[in-house]
Amino acid sequence: MNDSKFDNGAPRGQFVREFALILLIFFIDGGAAAPHVNEAHYLTKAAHYWNPEYCPGDLFLDSADPHLAFYWSLGWLTTFLPLTAVAWIGRFAAWALLAAGWQRLSTSVVRAPWASVLSAALWVTLLRDGVRNFAGEWVVGGVEAKCIAYGFLLFGMAALARSNWLQPWIWFGAASAFHVLVGAWAVLAAIGVWLTEPRGERAALRLMLPGLVGGGVLALIGLIPSLALEWHTDPAVNAEAARIYVYDRLPHHLAPLSLPASEIQGRLTWLAGMIFAFVALWTWLHRQSRSSNGLAAAAIESHAAAARVMRFASFALAGAFVGLAIEVALDHDRVGAARLLRYYWFRQVDVALPMALAVIGTGWILATLRSGSRWARLAALAPLAWAASFLGGVTYARWQSNLPPAVWQMENATGWQTACAWVSEHTPPNAKFLVPRSGHSFKWYASRADAGTNKDVPQDAAGVVAWRARTGELFPTLESVDERGRKILLDSPEQLGTQRVLELAQKYGASHVIARSSPPLDLPVLFATPLDPDADVVGYTVYETGVAPTATP
Repeated sequence: MNDSKFDNGAPRGQFVREFALILLIFFIDGGAAAPHVNEAHYLTKAAHYWNPEYCPGDLFLDSADPHLAFYWSLGWLTTFLPLTAVAWIGRFAAWALLAAGWQRLSTSVVRAPWASVLSAALWVTLLRDGVRNFAGEWVVGGVEAKCIAYGFLLFGMAALARSNWLQPWIWFGAASAFHVLVGAWAVLAAIGVWLTEPRGERAALRLMLPGLVGGGVLALIGLIPSLALEWHTDPAVNAEAARIYVYDRLPHHLAPLSLPASEIQGRLTWLAGMIFAFVALWTWLHRQSRSSNGLAAAAIESHAAAARVMRFASFALAGAFVGLAIEVALDHDRVGAARLLRYYWFRQVDVALPMALAVIGTGWILATLRSGSRWARLAALAPLAWAASFLGGVTYARWQSNLPPAVWQMENATGWQTACAWVSEHTPPNAKFLVPRSGHSFKWYASRADAGTNKDVPQDAAGVVAWRARTGELFPTLESVDERGRKILLDSPEQLGTQRVLELAQKYGASHVIARSSPPLDLPVLFATPLDPDADVVGYTVYETGVAPTATP
């Protein structure tokens, strides 16, 4: 497809309207109140990068900084804007990049008015924000480094679909600058697509070389800080950090077969369904390409462009199968397995399979609605109804309650926010807190350091090992079990008792505690959220430990 037909020959107004609707779809899908789950993680890190006096002595914030491109492109805004404002600016910037990239990719494959809008709605529905896919990956939501990386990936996919083999490597290099693994996996899949091009149509390596070099230089922005996470660290520490990261902290992303059987079944069911739909769609595409008027009826711009997108998804799927093979083969050696599994073998399939299904599936829907039988047309309406139901359901749920996702795990989120706001206004800037295990939004709301949470794991190897040792003390698991047979996790300071809280406060330099109000700790109370005695609602209390806060983690 010629670049002059970027908007598929439609008037500029049509192109702008489609872009605006795609942006609206992304807003509906990801527009929950700030902070989103990872925004409390990424944006506080960016704020600390630019202002080390923000939450001094925090283990996570004082750890290595691997996402320099993200900090430099967005983090500087935190020096003069509230975090919520930075989150929304970053979201719209990321969504705009994703929308432009998606529109370019979609129009590279399917030529029809509003097709890019339909495919975008199908894509976010299939992604489901990590709720029902295989490895918990998501794209549209709160702003973080990978959201921008995926925007660049989509532009690279559009160039790949158009057989412009100079550009994909530059776009994937830009993706790597923001998130090295997003770009790296895209490069590997794109190489597979290039190698499987018909021999007479395959671009010469010398023609791609400038793009490969340019993309490689851009990728160094993300690669060097990532490699530095293990520099000058004992190999045994690096190996243990990988095991902790894969099997203790992120098995839902990195080692899915280690999860409970019921969860594995759900994930494999999702993957099997995606594969079935993918094979069926590729079979349909092949049949259409062999028909003299099939592709015209299907609104597919070219079989070659569609096939490249499908092959890219195939190589992403192959990578996931290799990851599963590694996990099975090395289950007896989890330290060795973790050294390989930490590279996110399953991330790309969660994105690439829905991408291919959404783009090519839109062609199938249009073709079926135009020329299919009555029952076939009804079947073609099913994906549209599914997407409408998903987006409508998200809108309705947000209308009912628009709590920020970062506080969903907190009991009485409103009370938690109230207590954090009090901390922000009434405690010294260098105060450090013992907080609940799921209290990773504390830094966002209180602008104070914490001794550690489950979410805020450092990225460098030494930091990962230190984090695991610390959280094991802050939130211990007892040998006794609850009524369901699960080991009891003491996930909040009040469960530890006053004496143990004081020991931990002394060890980690925590001058204060924020915990659930019951059972109370025998410490000076500075603030407690007001409660209705007739309501069964968790309250939060702020205590003073008498320990001087430390300026180091």
